Amino acid sequence: MDPASAEEKTYLAELYSVTGSDLNAQASMYEVGANLGLAKEEAGTMAESLFIQGFAELKTLSGGIGITHTGLEALNVSTDKNIPDTALSLGTGPVLDAKAKKNVENLLEEIKVHTAHKALGDYPRLEQTVIDIKTIEIQMLAPNPKTGIIREVLKSLQQTLKEDGPKELNAKLTALISS
Repeated sequence: MDPASAEEKTYLAELYSVTGSDLNAQASMYEVGANLGLAKEEAGTMAESLFIQGFAELKTLSGGIGITHTGLEALNVSTDKNIPDTALSLGTGPVLDAKAKKNVENLLEEIKVHTAHKALGDYPRLEQTVIDIKTIEIQMLAPNPKTGIIREVLKSLQQTLKEDGPKELNAKLTALISS
């Protein structure tokens, strides 16, 4: 199934470009439209049409949108690499469920072990890692840990560990972030 018009396909391709094909990334529907020379109203109408067809989804009430698997398929982009590992998942709800909590706790333990055995290059990187770990630990103390907060801190940890973290650890971080 293809978007109803060539303009919609162009808009979808721009959304794909802006989000880097990440199913969890979001972009402003208005900025995507502005990149194509569309006015705010036109961009909103175009995005709404793509929502209805299932090619894009609304992520925030302020106009944050993202591409869907169907949208990637419409652009002939392989979706195999974009399907998150279901074994490692934060879930789609606003708060973590029991399985997601366990996933985060296990990954956090692996990060701590790695950090204790590897000096992470320099003090600022070590300090950032410790602060991110503590931020997640504090969020996990809440009765309902927020999925979005955990995901964003995991993204920060991934950036810090990207250069010298083990590939398996980076793969697990990517799986959790993209779930």
